[in-house]
Amino acid sequence: MMYEHIMRVGMTINDKKRGGIILGGVDPTFSSNNTKVPNIADKYIMVKTTTEELKFKVKKMDLSTSITGNLSIGINIYDSDDFIKIKSGDEVLLVLD
Repeated sequence: MMYEHIMRVGMTINDKKRGGIILGGVDPTFSSNNTKVPNIADKYIMVKTTTEELKFKVKKMDLSTSITGNLSIGINIYDSDDFIKIKSGDEVLLVLD
């Protein structure tokens, strides 16, 4: 399988209404090499932790820009028991078809 690095996890939020949300800043090389960030809704992401690789289906993705102009991504995933295993600093990869 092929993967594309998206970001490192900054933090996670378990929202009662929206479910699991993974927040992170986009890697500078990712944002400068891609003029358009791929729409990853209904695709899969892989989160590489120190001990395992976790696969999640993406419900929705939100992009925002910080005051310094850096891109931030919020990835809303479908419910998964593995969500609690995600830690700050874990790598988020897009699973390519």
